[in-house]
Amino acid sequence: MTKHYMQIVITIGFACLVTAFYKVLPVKTLNLEFLFFALITIGLGSRISVQIPRFKSHITVSDTFIFLAIFLFGGETAILLAGAEAFASAWRFCNKKITVFFNAAAMALSTAVVVVTLRIFGLNPSEQLNQSTFSDLVVTLSTMALLQFAVNSGLSSIYGALKSEKPLWETWKTHYLWTSLTYFVGASSAGILIKLIHYIGFGAFIACIPVIIILYLTYRMYLKNVEMSLRQAEQAEHHAEILERQSAALRESEERFRSAFNYAPIGIALVSPTGKWLKVNHALCQILGFAEEEFLATDFQSMLSPEDLGATLIKISDLLSGRIPTYQMEQKYLHKNGKTVWAWWSVSAATEFDSKTPNLIFQIQDITDKKRVEEKLQYEAAHDVLTGLPNRKFFMSKLEGALEKAADAVSHKVSVLFIDLDRFKVVNDSLGHHIGDELLVGIARRLRECVRPSDTVARLGGDEFTILVEGYFEDSEVIRIAERIQDKFNQPFDLSGNEVYSSASIGVLHASPKHLTSEDLMRDADTAMYHAKRAGKARHEVFDENMHEAAKQTLQLETELRRSVEKDEFYVYYQPVYSLITDQVEGFEALARWNHPLFGDVSAGKFIALAEEIGLIDVLGEQILRKACREMAIIEREFGSDFPLLLSVNLSSKQFAQPMLVKRIKKILEETGFPPAKLRLEITELVFFEHKEAAVVMLNQLREIGIEINIDDFGTGYSNLSYLMQLPISALKIDRSFISPIEPNGGNTEIIQTIVLLARNLGLRVIAEGVETETQLAQLRKLNCEGAQGYLFAKPMAFGEIRNFLNSCGVTEITERPFEDVSIVATIQ
Repeated sequence: MTKHYMQIVITIGFACLVTAFYKVLPVKTLNLEFLFFALITIGLGSRISVQIPRFKSHITVSDTFIFLAIFLFGGETAILLAGAEAFASAWRFCNKKITVFFNAAAMALSTAVVVVTLRIFGLNPSEQLNQSTFSDLVVTLSTMALLQFAVNSGLSSIYGALKSEKPLWETWKTHYLWTSLTYFVGASSAGILIKLIHYIGFGAFIACIPVIIILYLTYRMYLKNVEMSLRQAEQAEHHAEILERQSAALRESEERFRSAFNYAPIGIALVSPTGKWLKVNHALCQILGFAEEEFLATDFQSMLSPEDLGATLIKISDLLSGRIPTYQMEQKYLHKNGKTVWAWWSVSAATEFDSKTPNLIFQIQDITDKKRVEEKLQYEAAHDVLTGLPNRKFFMSKLEGALEKAADAVSHKVSVLFIDLDRFKVVNDSLGHHIGDELLVGIARRLRECVRPSDTVARLGGDEFTILVEGYFEDSEVIRIAERIQDKFNQPFDLSGNEVYSSASIGVLHASPKHLTSEDLMRDADTAMYHAKRAGKARHEVFDENMHEAAKQTLQLETELRRSVEKDEFYVYYQPVYSLITDQVEGFEALARWNHPLFGDVSAGKFIALAEEIGLIDVLGEQILRKACREMAIIEREFGSDFPLLLSVNLSSKQFAQPMLVKRIKKILEETGFPPAKLRLEITELVFFEHKEAAVVMLNQLREIGIEINIDDFGTGYSNLSYLMQLPISALKIDRSFISPIEPNGGNTEIIQTIVLLARNLGLRVIAEGVETETQLAQLRKLNCEGAQGYLFAKPMAFGEIRNFLNSCGVTEITERPFEDVSIVATIQ
């Protein structure tokens, strides 16, 4: 669009030039004066221009010469001179040829408009040269200047608007309105020259050329001075504005800094190199509780905790010497009310222009709440939530420290008491865990009452506690602590209205040079505690090396027990049970046996208890029951199913924790073919105490399939007559501890009489265990005891001996089949 517009203007301007050229022919008016005038206009006029200060417009001599040419040589000649001068001028400054032609055409067109307009309104400049009045001349010149400006600026504004895509009016007003001054100055200059030529002649024009040049140059220099002055004034004004803005910005910055300083959420202070407070903000006053005047009257050293002062002064010295640019650390300050305020302190230098030693900027953030939370978390991480006692992690760390002190000083002694509550599970199971928790809290309180302030009481977990005694003391003092604990535990605990007694097994260890780590100490203290528990509970035992060896043997025995259970290496011995009514064998009790290549024959009491402890009793119990049922099924086939041969097998109370116990017993009976009606399972009273209703349900299920239940070792443990009345029990077995004291005259039988009477009232049979003398047997007969077993009748025997034993008792086989089974014999050692 812009290019098309330029082409249109060029075409119209070229037409104006062609028309003017034809009108000046013949060239009779083109004399030497004209040639000189044209040469001056084209060659010199376009080169002499003055920029108007503060505007982009120029005043050129050529504008004056074009207006003068209209008066001296006519309009057509002026059009040709205008086009030629514009072409020459544009050729020097413009790179694009179309722009050169556009400028020449626009100038020719605007001059043509001026000439045509003057002629339309009857204004003939050539005639006014000799006879016009001054007012007519002014009107003509003003018209010429106005028309030339209007057309020329209009054409240029259209070009600029098309190119910039801005409104025409905005373009003309911004870029071309102020060029009107150029045209009116040119017209005024032309008027002056016209009057001089009128009075003096053309020679005046020639004479004025140097003057014009000098005036233009002088004026240009003047304008440059004016422009320089204006520029300087502008620069001064600009600098003043910059200074004002900078001052305002500085004031605003100072105000912002003052506001940020005063109302910052953390404490900020300006401090002198000597430590004197110079300026403090509101937050710091709130953090430490002092008023601003109180701060400014003292120094920070008086408010800082003495233990932090040394490190703080060293870092300030490093900062003032330039060794470090800043530093941060935790500090403790003293509040006005005397409490300690934890703070995160940051310090940096505040350089002053008029001071060689910089001041200090303190930033103090109150982290007291954070420190309290950290301390709480650290406390909770190192202490038991329930009792508030130190936990295992804390105790082990304290124990390590005690060992290090003992290594540095021979006189520094270390002892450990390992405390395990007896039968704590009973309280939890019977009264509930909340009562159990109350008991643990009460235990912790009493333990603290039994020790010195320097001793450490800890809860390892569950019902295990430890006490660390370290420093200078006698071993007897540690024993007295254990005794005080037992005395305290003899007193009942009041737990939510429940009166509960508790006891503890205590292992005491005095550290020796052999104990190099805390784990060594805990291991041996734990060993001593287990010895106390096995020795009867509610007591203390002091560790010795024999215990350690015993513990090692127990560990070895445990390993071998696991291996033997895995390989099914246990076998069964059988002890006959006699009827005191018929004086005949009525059955056998199966007794588990273990012959180990290294340990030899291991007593059942030892390996059964160990199996219960390490969780192997379920597997071991099933193995024994399966072997006994399989072997006695063979006896039954040999001697006939009518032979009243009963089999008694012991069940551990731990086995009742197995939900599938009844199903497993049924499966064993099905596998072995042994009749349930001939099986007697013997349990202890502990079953009722540990498993309660669950045990009652299981025993009833067993009774429903024909298995009878006997209570073994009756009277030696927990007795609950209500359970005896609920359960389908067939017999009570009196423990050997009640049989062995029987005297020939019938003495020491009171307990037996009571048990027999109880059994009669409950409709139960009574079987005595451990009968070894005729006297004991006679007294049992007098007390109407139905059954008995013991060495008096027969010792426990291997499976291979049963056939001969029965034959010796007058029991004969009913089959001719050899009494032998290869698979069974292979298991008998």
